[in-house]
Amino acid sequence: MANNDIRESIYEIFYNNHYSLIDFLNNSSCDEILEVDLKHDTYKQFYHVKGKYFVPDVDISYKELFKFAKEHVVHHDDSEIYDKLMNPKGFFDRLKKNKIPNFEFAHFRYKLQDGDYRYVEQCVIAGEENGLPDGVFRMYVFDVHNLMMRKLGVIGNDENVISTDRDPVTGLLDQKAFQAVSKKIIEEKKNIQWCLVSIDIEHFKFFDEWYGRDKGDYLLTRIGTILLENEKEMSGIAGYFGQDDFIFLCKNNQKKIEELYEKIRELIISFGFSMGFMPAFGVAILEKNMLILDAFDRASIATAEAKKDIRHRICYYRPDMHFQSESEYRVLSDYMKGFKNDEITFYLQPQCRISTGKIMGAESLARWIKPDGTIVPPNDYIPILEKYGFITDLDQRLWEKVCIWLRKWLDEGHTAVPISLNISRADIFSIDIYQHFVDLTSKYNIPHNLIKLEITESAYTESTAPIAELVKKLRKDGFHVLMDDFGSGYSSLNMLGNIKVDAIKLDANFLHVGGMDLEKGIHILESVINMARQIAIPFIVEGVENQKQKEFLEGMGCRYAQGFLFYRPIPIEKFEKIIIDNKNIDKDGFVVKLNEQFRIREFLDKNIYSDSMLNSILGAVALYSWKGEHVDIIRFNQQFYEDVNVPDFQERLVNIEQFLPEEDKPKMFNVLKAAKNNKVNGASEILRFYRTDGSLSSFLMKYFYLGKKEGTDRFYGKALEMTELADLRDQSEIFASHSRDNMIFIGKRNGRWQYVVASHALSDVIGLSPKKLEEELNNGEFAKRVINRAELSEFMETSRIKTEKKENFSTSFFVKDARGKPHKIQLDFTCVSGKYNNIEYIMHTKIVEN
Repeated sequence: MANNDIRESIYEIFYNNHYSLIDFLNNSSCDEILEVDLKHDTYKQFYHVKGKYFVPDVDISYKELFKFAKEHVVHHDDSEIYDKLMNPKGFFDRLKKNKIPNFEFAHFRYKLQDGDYRYVEQCVIAGEENGLPDGVFRMYVFDVHNLMMRKLGVIGNDENVISTDRDPVTGLLDQKAFQAVSKKIIEEKKNIQWCLVSIDIEHFKFFDEWYGRDKGDYLLTRIGTILLENEKEMSGIAGYFGQDDFIFLCKNNQKKIEELYEKIRELIISFGFSMGFMPAFGVAILEKNMLILDAFDRASIATAEAKKDIRHRICYYRPDMHFQSESEYRVLSDYMKGFKNDEITFYLQPQCRISTGKIMGAESLARWIKPDGTIVPPNDYIPILEKYGFITDLDQRLWEKVCIWLRKWLDEGHTAVPISLNISRADIFSIDIYQHFVDLTSKYNIPHNLIKLEITESAYTESTAPIAELVKKLRKDGFHVLMDDFGSGYSSLNMLGNIKVDAIKLDANFLHVGGMDLEKGIHILESVINMARQIAIPFIVEGVENQKQKEFLEGMGCRYAQGFLFYRPIPIEKFEKIIIDNKNIDKDGFVVKLNEQFRIREFLDKNIYSDSMLNSILGAVALYSWKGEHVDIIRFNQQFYEDVNVPDFQERLVNIEQFLPEEDKPKMFNVLKAAKNNKVNGASEILRFYRTDGSLSSFLMKYFYLGKKEGTDRFYGKALEMTELADLRDQSEIFASHSRDNMIFIGKRNGRWQYVVASHALSDVIGLSPKKLEEELNNGEFAKRVINRAELSEFMETSRIKTEKKENFSTSFFVKDARGKPHKIQLDFTCVSGKYNNIEYIMHTKIVEN
């Protein structure tokens, strides 16, 4: 007789985790359920499979039933096992002493009605904790003949029964047995459209950590039970491939598959497990003569796709999924060859002090350079390396290359700057980062202060305590630690308070937006910078690409930056040529001063601040009155007057809404309403106001509600002039959506058209500088270059009509260049009125012929 250790361990899972064992038995597929009252020597049958087992035809007492079964139903070789389990004498005393109190089970053979014998598993359970009164027990009979025959290595007579093993926890076929049984079923039932369902419990590798190994085994057991119960209903066979990988061969019936999914999902929910452990189903339709393992590969690909959608967790395999996978494998294969051939190297992007542009450090960035000089973009392979777990190999290779170079540079007698090395989440959880860098720097004798380790913010938030300890050890040993991508995830002052880093890196992407988003980006950046100042942590802003951004950040007090405005990532040879001159190096490193707190009431002390100083501190501010559809300015300071800068300023203090474009008027009223509803934080909006010449000025307006007075709502408002920034944004948008090499912007001021030459194309042909061409267009001199005056007159009339209607139009005529040579040019005018601040038309020029 095969031992019962495996089955006992499964039942122990329920008992040790305080799950209802009797509920499990009641909800399992069995042949008999019998309840016995030994006090009264009676029994009653709750469930019975008719026509299967040899049973008495008359009502008898339990003791008579026990005797009859021992003599006539149980195989004579198993009678002692049966007697030990079911003998009424001393029954409850025996049951209480078991490893699982009030529970026992045994395997023996029952006689069938046709005279054959079949193995069963008979369970008995008692006790008030199981809902049964004193003196009463319940008996369950399970058909385990196929399982026992497999354990004994005997080929059974039942269909699909072969000599094989099953997983002890789930009771399902293992991978080898599943392939054999599936092949047999498919060959015998060729008329059925089969499919293979791959079932995966997402994030199951964390399940044991959250709930414990016993609960993990319990969940696997219950899923195995569900699949076994559905084998007959779905004409299928279930298997278990280890971990959380289940497989199910069944008829291709979408409705049944969805029902199976719901059963497993409801099981997880019913026990209060996290929603992060939901099942994912990948389904592959079996094609003619397809191998099971090939179908399993397809189903696994579909399962991975199902995990991407939290709402639709059943995914059928499509060929394009395989193509994507194949494409990734091709990249991996190519990368592995490149890795072995030492095609992977690093570039350095300098980190600079904003005020001087001097280099205070550099970040190392991976570069894959093929033998023909082709550089593979990092986005083409880095995400794939991260996905398949190869990123740590890349990182370790780059870290060592940087140390080798630093050692060489120092041995040559040069001054070195600290180099930032990127550390991914995978690195932290794969290797001992601290020991690795201690060993690496020791190997190449690199001073620890020349190594800056950049760890992404998301890594800190995923496992705060262990990483806090890692950072502490690294810093104590002299390494610099930076928090990268700060503000992109879930950072907080509390986290920065718990994890002491040497600097944080911010992304200037907050400024790569327009309209209201620009305002939000500015506020976010201000908040993060102020937060860093409050706790005395220096910061580097990366992604700085233009002078406007530099000036804006410098005005906010930013000291350090990294980006294309200063340097692009460059090869090491070019970097060496720059830092070999010590004048290009900033040796001071990070410097930060803790903000001193002050009370706002200090502003009211006349002995400390003068009016002019307060004006400079506060900026452009005014008091507003709002009633109905009218907004008035009732008081203002000198800075406000200077920033508005219009000749008719006094006339603009009443009903200021009339000086806004129609589309901006609702914005003004909405922001005032928002400020009234949020008295603490106020509200802000970018508003445009007409100048006297008809052009538009842009202001970032911040309003705070002060209360009601004399029947009107009063507001404090702060204005930040943003016209140049807004115009630059508009021009950038136009460049992004139109041809860049032949463009002229046209606006209107004081009733006259104003031209801004945005490219060199026309000026190069005419032989004038862009500035000189712009002067001629604006003062009318360019019109004298038109050879045919009649064509010019016709154009002037057409343009007048078209611009009044705000329509697009085109024309062409001959003009003389600076040497008097004629050129035929075509002019195309595109109306963009109302879309941008001070641009009405975009003029594209094209040389037709000489």
